[in-house]
Amino acid sequence: MCNHTPSIRWTILLILCFSVLSGCDQVRRTGEVVGSVRNYWEPRIGPQEVTTDAPIFRGSPLIAIYPRNVPSAPLTALLYPMQVTQPTDSPIVLGRALGRIFWQTWSHAQVFPTFVYEEESTWPGLPRALARAKALDVDLVVRGEIPYFLSGGSKGTTSISMRLEIYDVEGGQRIWMMEHAGRMEPQPRRDFILFHHTRRLPEVPAAAIMTILACDLAMNVGQWNNGWQVYPVCP
Repeated sequence: MCNHTPSIRWTILLILCFSVLSGCDQVRRTGEVVGSVRNYWEPRIGPQEVTTDAPIFRGSPLIAIYPRNVPSAPLTALLYPMQVTQPTDSPIVLGRALGRIFWQTWSHAQVFPTFVYEEESTWPGLPRALARAKALDVDLVVRGEIPYFLSGGSKGTTSISMRLEIYDVEGGQRIWMMEHAGRMEPQPRRDFILFHHTRRLPEVPAAAIMTILACDLAMNVGQWNNGWQVYPVCP
């Protein structure tokens, strides 16, 4: 009689691996979505090593204000560094870094044909921001605020919440107001009968979270400004 134990063992292993690597589907059923996850499986003698990148947990953006009409031609915009309102070390430096990630993400997605980043400035207040935008001959002012920031590095939980406002330069009205938040969290190594599962955090989780939040928000504003039929792929 043939011994089918090895084939049964590998069948069980593949089923278990699939369950681990498709865990993000379970997350989606709770109302959260996750960022792209890159996984790998390291074949070895004995228990197998399965590693997955930590997902980015986030809900859908909250859109409180949005324009009723679409522009006749794509509008241009001016962005200031993120205003970090939670007490933290070096809020200006942090705001500039997060603002640059946001600016790079929206520039890559081509949300605006011209998107100026005043990286060396801080938010000057709405009247001065509108005056600066007029001097640069752009149509909109984009202001971002970070009311909550928790950095756990590559070992702990990192969480960011942000609020985004967009103002029309000509009339000075706020035409967009959105809020979004995301987090990445570690998970202890889990040992199963046939394999070990490890969740890997990036070196700078805050950058990964900020990129995906910016990309989510780009979908709404970009579709309004450009009439996108196909959304760009998030970085």
